[in-house]
Amino acid sequence: MIGTLTRSEAGSLANINNSLYESFIIYIDGAKTTSGTYLRNLRQFAKWLSENRITEPGREDIIHFRDDMLTKCKPGTVAQYLRTVKAFYSWGTLEGIFPRDITVNIKPPKVKTFKKGAPRKERFKPEEVFNIEQTIRETSGKSLETAKNSQKDKAGKMERTTEQGKRLLAMYLLAVNNGLRVVELSRADIRDFELIRGQGYINIWGKGHTEADTRKPLAPEVTTAIIDYLNTRSDRSNRNAPLFVSTGNRSGGKRIAPTTISTMLKQAMKEAGYNSEKYTAHSLRHTTAQNVLAVTGDNIYITQNYMRHSSPDITEVYVKFGEKEEQREIEIAAALYDYYHGKREKALC
Repeated sequence: MIGTLTRSEAGSLANINNSLYESFIIYIDGAKTTSGTYLRNLRQFAKWLSENRITEPGREDIIHFRDDMLTKCKPGTVAQYLRTVKAFYSWGTLEGIFPRDITVNIKPPKVKTFKKGAPRKERFKPEEVFNIEQTIRETSGKSLETAKNSQKDKAGKMERTTEQGKRLLAMYLLAVNNGLRVVELSRADIRDFELIRGQGYINIWGKGHTEADTRKPLAPEVTTAIIDYLNTRSDRSNRNAPLFVSTGNRSGGKRIAPTTISTMLKQAMKEAGYNSEKYTAHSLRHTTAQNVLAVTGDNIYITQNYMRHSSPDITEVYVKFGEKEEQREIEIAAALYDYYHGKREKALC
């Protein structure tokens, strides 16, 4: 079992206890991460009921929950909360636990959709990918110099700083060169990195999978970055240890959480001058897909395999809205402005 609600959380709902939540999670029959999401969403709902002193929720309470959460969270997050609550009450009604489903026909908030062919996150151009990499190296060098000048715990600080810098570089290169998601970076163990006759490979525990079952080759420079990082590891690691671990005094050697990796990569982008909400750690995966297409002559099937997309339809997004299309829209926008202001007699052909 991935976890249970506390007694106070479970008591927020009338006649609902931990065993009922556990039964629902078992019914969902999802992967550990999926079940964890459902449990966290139920925690949020139970917390809200407790804060509002609601012990016997009705339909109007579910609507109030949705509307209240919209003042605190993004519509997509609230839609996810509501899906979980609706699934819980639907299951409870089928099992005869609830007399009726009080969530029927309660609509989720509208989530902004993007036109087909336009990825939500910004992608980086090749020179920008290089700039971020250089910034990581330079920032690591400056941090190491600061550690050398430290008057206290100099050796320890230098050791941790070196490890942190090489760790970030290895994670960045795996993300932007092999398209690994932050959760895949977090899940990876040392044994998932292999060196066979001089060629490096990473075994990936991908989305929807239950183990690291997809082996992908690495560029020589990425292999070198991982080896350099492993050679600086200060924890007593073995093949079964996490590939990427924290370096703190209390948490040293523990697996880094996906959210922490995401924050670290986002900070690296900011330090390189790319500070926008549209730039996230997942932008690196979008960047990989876009540039695999570029180096393969827009070969959608090679790109689909490289990115581990379940369908070529997903890969087509990057074909339909590449840099050429974006540049064309820039030209159209400028031409249209000129057309409005009498600087152009007709629009672009």
